[in-house]
Amino acid sequence: MNTWMGVILKASAVCLPVLLYLFFDGRQFWLTDFLSNASQDIAVDSTLRTTSAELKQTANPKPHITRHSPVAHLDNLRRFGSCQTDIGRAVKYRVENGIYTWVDSKGVRNYSDKKPSQGATAYQPQSGVALDYFELEISGGAISNQFRNKLRSKLKSVFRGYTSLLGLSAMRKVKLKIIVLPTRGAYERAVRNFGGDPTGNVGVYFGIRNTALLEQRSYEATMRTAVHEAVHAINQAVIGYSPRWLNEGLAEYFESIDVSMQVGKVSSFDHVSRNGSLQGQVMSPHQLMEAETKWRSLKPDILYRSSWAFVHFLMSSSHGKVSLKQLMLLEQSEPCGVLDSAQVRSIFNNHYPTLNQTFSSFINRDIKSHRL
Repeated sequence: MNTWMGVILKASAVCLPVLLYLFFDGRQFWLTDFLSNASQDIAVDSTLRTTSAELKQTANPKPHITRHSPVAHLDNLRRFGSCQTDIGRAVKYRVENGIYTWVDSKGVRNYSDKKPSQGATAYQPQSGVALDYFELEISGGAISNQFRNKLRSKLKSVFRGYTSLLGLSAMRKVKLKIIVLPTRGAYERAVRNFGGDPTGNVGVYFGIRNTALLEQRSYEATMRTAVHEAVHAINQAVIGYSPRWLNEGLAEYFESIDVSMQVGKVSSFDHVSRNGSLQGQVMSPHQLMEAETKWRSLKPDILYRSSWAFVHFLMSSSHGKVSLKQLMLLEQSEPCGVLDSAQVRSIFNNHYPTLNQTFSSFINRDIKSHRL
């Protein structure tokens, strides 16, 4: 008996660390051997405790991407769901006038009136603007076709902004379902049923379900929330896990987008007065980068405003856009990892050796809208 007990204990000592590694590394497939489907749903939902309100709470040009500690990794799982190393299919061009063109494995461009073989990418000439970016489904009793069309127009413009920054080859297709709940009570029940906490928020994105839940409010308020949550879906599909300031800063930046004659304009009236001055306190970029683990303890309005201000600052100059592009492409290269603050700072140091001072000077001037 003692011999058998010794063998069992030794086997457990070997297997347990392996199973823990697989779990914390995001590979949870081994649970399916032990849990029923109902139990899996409960386990999945339990990772979704962080809502949008909580989320609102270079010397080395190619820094090595390190993974978070297990605790931080689980925090990412709560925000986004299971880690996916394949973060999305490449965007497909649409066929133009019945003609397909694609580049084969030998680098040769082909043209045909027949659909290309599996794995090839259909082509849209550069003059075209309608790319196959979204599979968008939005439902709600008060949601009109006009609302749906306007939202799609805004999101196409957002994607053009991302494409202009990152390049078409970096883009990924996004699937998103938006459910607009008619009352506060209905919204709170739905969020809780999904495993979230509706306290203090009017919208939440559940990455593991590709679904955003919204509370129905005024037309413009609901539209802004829909764009905000859609940007979270874009971020997950295009770059995977990312620092909170980047994820929320991009959502705050694009949520105010307006489109006229196919031209997108990003305004900032939530954070900027009519005369163009910043309203409210903001953190310095270095403070913001170091606040990754403090979003639940600091004031969410300052964190949101600071994230927006930094992204707006970066999108206001060619140096800023180059730095932002480098950061987002590095995050995309390992979508299940997140650059730490030191690595992020090393990226910006290439173009901004005095980043805090340059940012301070920017926000003390009139802050202008951007055209995409």
